[in-house]
Amino acid sequence: MVEQNIKKKKSSGKRTVDKWKRKKWFKIFAPNEFDRKEVGETPATKDKNVMGRTIKINLGDLTGERQKRHINLTFKVYKIEGQQAFTTIVKQEINPIYINRMVRRRMSKIEAVQVVNTADNKKIKVKTIALSQKKLDRKQETMIRKHITENIENSAQKKEFSSLIQLIVFGVLASKLFKDLRKVAPLRRVEIVKTVLVEG
Repeated sequence: MVEQNIKKKKSSGKRTVDKWKRKKWFKIFAPNEFDRKEVGETPATKDKNVMGRTIKINLGDLTGERQKRHINLTFKVYKIEGQQAFTTIVKQEINPIYINRMVRRRMSKIEAVQVVNTADNKKIKVKTIALSQKKLDRKQETMIRKHITENIENSAQKKEFSSLIQLIVFGVLASKLFKDLRKVAPLRRVEIVKTVLVEG
């Protein structure tokens, strides 16, 4: 009985090694918006097993700009060519610790969460925050939240997803919002803290 058990274990181990040897390594590339840089590798026995896999990377590592390391991006594989896996961006998120460091006492934090459609019929969920220099009244907070949602919706309707996500990731849209909202109330910061591709 002991010998039989040993043989079974050896046989099982051999199958595991053989299965691993059959796997191929696929290089993963960032989307066109990020110059299709190589961002990692993943093993698989078949091409179809790589489809749909995701990889998370921070923008600082991707661009070489350390000041952008608080921004995390999630890419998803949608196409395989040979042993190359090409991705599209499905999520952008600012590290919560980065936001918490900016929050101070006696200031208002206004959040706006919305689902919008882009010009190329992709549905995305966007979360934006505005931080004020001093405590605001409810009327001011309502006006800021309304302005944010209207501006984000208008921008999405005019831009395809690939163009819009670049404006969000690199802070262009948040900067525009900040300039416009300063006319409504004294603000310290505006950030689009999370963007998720919901459909499309």
